[in-house]
Amino acid sequence: MVVQRRLSLAVVSALALVLAAAAPMGAATKEVKPSPLRSANLVRVKDIATNGVIKPGVVAVGYHEAANPAQLYVAWSVNGGSDYRKANGNLRRYRIVGEPSLGMSVAVCAGRVWVATAWRHPSDRAGDSDVILTSRTIAGGAAQAFMTKRTGNHRVRDVSVTCVSGKLLAVGWLQKDRTKTSAKLMLRSVEPLGTTPSYKRTLDLGKAEFQGGMALASTPAQAAVAFVRGGDLRLHRLAIKGGKAGLSNQKTIVWNDVKHPVMATKGDRLVVAYSDAGRVKAKTSKDLGTSYSKPHVLAKPGGTKNPSRPYSVDVVGNRIVTTAGIYSAAAGRVTPKRISSSDFGGSWKTASFGNVGARVAALLKVKGQGPLLMEAWHNNAPKGYSDTLRARYELK
Repeated sequence: MVVQRRLSLAVVSALALVLAAAAPMGAATKEVKPSPLRSANLVRVKDIATNGVIKPGVVAVGYHEAANPAQLYVAWSVNGGSDYRKANGNLRRYRIVGEPSLGMSVAVCAGRVWVATAWRHPSDRAGDSDVILTSRTIAGGAAQAFMTKRTGNHRVRDVSVTCVSGKLLAVGWLQKDRTKTSAKLMLRSVEPLGTTPSYKRTLDLGKAEFQGGMALASTPAQAAVAFVRGGDLRLHRLAIKGGKAGLSNQKTIVWNDVKHPVMATKGDRLVVAYSDAGRVKAKTSKDLGTSYSKPHVLAKPGGTKNPSRPYSVDVVGNRIVTTAGIYSAAAGRVTPKRISSSDFGGSWKTASFGNVGARVAALLKVKGQGPLLMEAWHNNAPKGYSDTLRARYELK
């Protein structure tokens, strides 16, 4: 759940995407040598999602391949991240319709990988775009459908999807019409796309900054949306009752110069990370956002001129993992870091990496074992070389 959870992942050099799975902190593990999955001229990581209910665990990674024309794909593993190939050796992946610059979000539930994107239809007015939801069954067919009305003149971006439960999805996005820009939230039951869902409801959450970013996270009891209004971070919480929308409330949780929130929730825990005047901070909650901790400063480098920003965040129990692009004055660029906590924000550890580009992470929780860290990232490849999609995991 990442929120997904984002940086504009445009880079001018060729990139390499690497997928990794790691075991819980403190466990004895052995790292398996990465295996190349696919080569391409350009690769950019977009999002990652996990589902431990579908044993031994499904891990899905959304990525952008090629530059002209741009192509979006989702690749997935059905064995806890150890392999992303089918029995015949081909990469288990599916092409997704969408515009890479407008966001891509991945979720896994109800036996399917769900992908939310924004797309400009060739017949649309210049600049217009719509929300598209794609589903791909773990072992079979696929479908897609518009979530917004194509007859409307509007632009959308920062599209996100999460699984509220095995029977209900939440889809969020920012929408700019002729007169206003607002945050939107849709609840939809998981019937196959192209059929009439038994439940569907769309809510307008009020004014939002179109370039401020948006995050969506959910549990069976609540869907939460974080977005920016007037430089402040707003949190909208919608109770879920009997698989339908219940009471809601909205409040400001961070003030001034906030952008690019990412958010995760599990059980009664909620974590939101964000860029505050260019520095990466996070707030934690043990009651699904009713109350919050003081801001945790995850990365001091950065400012409004050269901002640092989070890429992703996830939480299971007391374990939090977030990834961020941290501005380095010495290097003169943004470098990726993983910032994690094993005591729900009481203390934090930072790990640095050699890749140049975004990095995303999620936690895979399978019953009977601790949460396992799944990561995906891309790296600039030298000029003249193809980028390579690789996978790696750790054994206990």
